[in-house]
Amino acid sequence: MNFMGRVGAWLGSPFRADVSGAPAPWDDYWYRPIGAASASGLRVDANSAKRIAAVLACVGIIGRNIGMMPFRIYTDTANGEKRPVPNHPVYQMLATRPNARQTPFEFFQMMQGHVELRGNAYAEIIPGTRSAVEQLVPLHPDRTEIKQLQTGRLLYVYDDPVTKQKRTLVEEEVFHLRNWSDDGISGQSTVSMGCDVFGTALAEQDYAARFFKNDARPGGIIEGTNFRDEEAVKLFRAQWQESQTAANRHKTALLPQGLSYREIGVKPSDAQLLDARKFSRIQICSIFGVPPHLIGETEKTATYASVEQFNIMFAVQCLLPRIVMWEQAIQRDLILQPRFYPKFSMAALLRGDTASRYAAYKIAIECGWLCQDDVRALEDLNPIPDGSGKTYWRPLNWAPLGQINSSGSGNSGAAEPDETTITDPAEGGGAGNDAAHLGRLKLLASSAAGRCVRKETAALQKLKERQAEASEFERFYAEHAGFLAEVLQIKPETARHYAQISPSLQPEQRILHLTELATGGVR
Repeated sequence: MNFMGRVGAWLGSPFRADVSGAPAPWDDYWYRPIGAASASGLRVDANSAKRIAAVLACVGIIGRNIGMMPFRIYTDTANGEKRPVPNHPVYQMLATRPNARQTPFEFFQMMQGHVELRGNAYAEIIPGTRSAVEQLVPLHPDRTEIKQLQTGRLLYVYDDPVTKQKRTLVEEEVFHLRNWSDDGISGQSTVSMGCDVFGTALAEQDYAARFFKNDARPGGIIEGTNFRDEEAVKLFRAQWQESQTAANRHKTALLPQGLSYREIGVKPSDAQLLDARKFSRIQICSIFGVPPHLIGETEKTATYASVEQFNIMFAVQCLLPRIVMWEQAIQRDLILQPRFYPKFSMAALLRGDTASRYAAYKIAIECGWLCQDDVRALEDLNPIPDGSGKTYWRPLNWAPLGQINSSGSGNSGAAEPDETTITDPAEGGGAGNDAAHLGRLKLLASSAAGRCVRKETAALQKLKERQAEASEFERFYAEHAGFLAEVLQIKPETARHYAQISPSLQPEQRILHLTELATGGVR
């Protein structure tokens, strides 16, 4: 309590502010930061800005998302893989208990809120017996001053509210997050940089509050009244209130003869105030980089079809720069060995709906860059117990470029490249591998031949049903030969020879014959 407050308490009648609501001259209000002057005439600081619903919503949603994001410390192995380090002291401190009072969520949310509203977030680094960083104790930015020495080093002077004394900390003792900075020393407050926008929104909010507090206009007027005395007026008003309020709202009203009801609507100037407040909310969202639909401003901004893309945009455009700020500040101030580095996981924020996610997982498994256990881990599920989920699959008809060989005809020397034989470099050599490879090749060829024969049989059936002439059958087989050459990768003259003998073969014989042609006659 200040001196005048103590005097008032001693006299038994504490001094109060005047009835207009302005703080008294001895109030602590006058000793706080005065904030930035805005064009609306109101001074805006971090505390007054939190009175604006849009600011509170934007800062809250950013802080909550940063606070809930998974965090780990990684290191790179000799073969280039990224490996988590769960026993690193910085990870154990930030992921379990940053200090004696706060949980990780509370710490991250508080520090991010300081950055958004005040431009800087400070935490004193407390060493311990286990490591050089045992705790991170937040320092309020309003009580922290940065000084630069002639050597270029920084000193942090903190006005401790507990000891009522100022303490000086060196750079190595402070974890510092900076917002946009012009000098690289202290970050700038978003509130001070956008004070005109926040001041306008605050003025509109105050005007609306005074409008509802002081407005004496009724919702409607009853005209044509001619009552005998004041008692009749009170009786009619009481009956009207009873019949049209509470549970009786919106019921049909009956007026005595000669009376009429005229509703009083919203004036255009009042309607413009609503539009102005909506525009201010959108401006505030643009300053913080938050999509308007996330704070409830859904008109003309997002639909059910586009809301997923807006959420991804929020993660990439709004949260990702702040995450990079955190990662680089942790690397600079808390991690002593450069081979370790922090990483926040944004996978939960970038997840799509269930159908889209599962479709992407299917492609990843089929293409071989994720196994079933990898997918289950992304969905917070345990691995398959028998270990079969660790197998990586790939399409049978895929092979690296340059690994395509031929076992067809040619000279007795090196085989010429041909599309009919694919060598898997991972399988190695040996007769057993060759036999297995040939078996898979024949399965592929048999499947393709079956499709060709089914197409041929269906086309012939249609020609027979409409009693087509012989020339039409010849035209079909001429076109079908080109189709076979393209699908089975056989020579055109071989396909034309098959077209000549095909009418005399049964469907099963056709499939076997085409399979032999596709595999180069290997049995």
